[in-house]
Amino acid sequence: MYSLFLRMNLKIIHSAPSRAFTGALALLVGAGVTARVLALPRLLPDLDAVNFARSLSRFELAAQAPHFPGYPVYVALARLASAAGASEVLALALPGLVLGAAAIGALGLVLRRYLGDTGALVASALLALLPLPVLFGATPGSDGTGLAFLVLAACAALRVADSAPRMAVLAGAVAGVALGARPSFLPALLGLALVVPRGRRLAALAGGGIGVGAWLVPLVVLTGPAELLRICSGFLLGHAGKWGGTVAVRPDLGWRLEHFGFDILGAGLGLPWPGVGGDSVAVLTARLLLALGLTASLVALAHAALRASLSATERRVALLALVLGGPYAAWMFLGQNLLKARHALPVVLALSLLAAVGVAVLARARPSRVSVSVAGALAVSTVAVMLPVALEQGREPSPAARLVAHVSSTLAPSGMLLFTGEEARLFEHYVPHFRAGRPATGEQLRREVERVAAAGADVYVTSTAPGAESLAPHLEPVSRFTCNRRMRSHAHDIVLFHYRPAPPARPEKVL
Repeated sequence: MYSLFLRMNLKIIHSAPSRAFTGALALLVGAGVTARVLALPRLLPDLDAVNFARSLSRFELAAQAPHFPGYPVYVALARLASAAGASEVLALALPGLVLGAAAIGALGLVLRRYLGDTGALVASALLALLPLPVLFGATPGSDGTGLAFLVLAACAALRVADSAPRMAVLAGAVAGVALGARPSFLPALLGLALVVPRGRRLAALAGGGIGVGAWLVPLVVLTGPAELLRICSGFLLGHAGKWGGTVAVRPDLGWRLEHFGFDILGAGLGLPWPGVGGDSVAVLTARLLLALGLTASLVALAHAALRASLSATERRVALLALVLGGPYAAWMFLGQNLLKARHALPVVLALSLLAAVGVAVLARARPSRVSVSVAGALAVSTVAVMLPVALEQGREPSPAARLVAHVSSTLAPSGMLLFTGEEARLFEHYVPHFRAGRPATGEQLRREVERVAAAGADVYVTSTAPGAESLAPHLEPVSRFTCNRRMRSHAHDIVLFHYRPAPPARPEKVL
């Protein structure tokens, strides 16, 4: 659609760029919003979403409503949507939807000054239509809101050098507010300081203090300084050394490289990935076309950089992408849970900006049809690889939500006990009369299962329960709940088992 639009209006773009560009950008904003609405889930998908849902009526970090670090900016926006009458899921998704649309438009308008029409539209198209931004822009969680604020902060930081000094204060303030929406984006936000001219960094720092203070002061008042410090230290210790999925918890380099690559390339950009199949010929072709388009744009960028032929404005955008994505990629690899592809959002944004610079180089150095062809290939192929997962997320509840629905509709709550992983919070939220335990370790699981089974309880275990594999000889599969790994990388396959205790040993006969 975007390719046809550019081809039909190529002459108009040269004669009346403002009107044509505005129309194309509006089309992309509309396409991005439509894609996110299609991807809007019908039910809360996981533990994090339930924690956020609980915060709509009561903000209490100690009770994980929501979990630390609280995401106060996101929660405040979601509560406004809820107060306006939005349903639970919609209230949690609406901040990402609205701010996501604003970010797509702002990115195009700001980058046009630096990359020209084609480069700016490519950047907006990738932000609007790449799979990961679409899926998490519609998810009832803080990721879409955090990404939108990160984009807006990047746009403001880019404009500091060409604007009045107050723009530096604004850029810092937006970055500070972004930190309150998605604190894990801190390395990317800090990297933006390198784009701000030295003479204005103090003003940006002051703005950052204003932005952080706007949410940190209420957070301290609501929670209490001592309680906030206690919760913070407990969370950081647990995240770093027990359950956070950091390199200290999972140090296997091969495992981390495989999941790091999949999160960015397979789930984030929608490119082909080993072991992830099931695509139709059309979708696979689109993935290959997308790979070619991204490769062509990045090769053009690299070639121009090696020849020192990048314009000053192109260099500035390329620097923005590198300082935003580089530090964050290191943090993601070492300090994040790589089972969850959503952590790759800032890296996907950085790669989109680099691709847009490459297309801008082509538009400046090559005939117009070359850059238009690459831009069209990127836009059309991005839609083709995004649409199937967006529709699946919108139509099918997550495997965890389907597990809850299956158990509640087929099993009786009395006399039954389920041991599972993060899905226990969904049971607590939707069917609290069902007993669903979440053991902390495999040893605790084994001990508790044996104890309640001996007492006569009917025991079920899911594959996500810690140490479930140790009970394999006694587990009988009942149902399986799956989805595309690209859509939910960390919980795309959940198996429900019925626990069958070993029969008592027969006494030996005495001759």
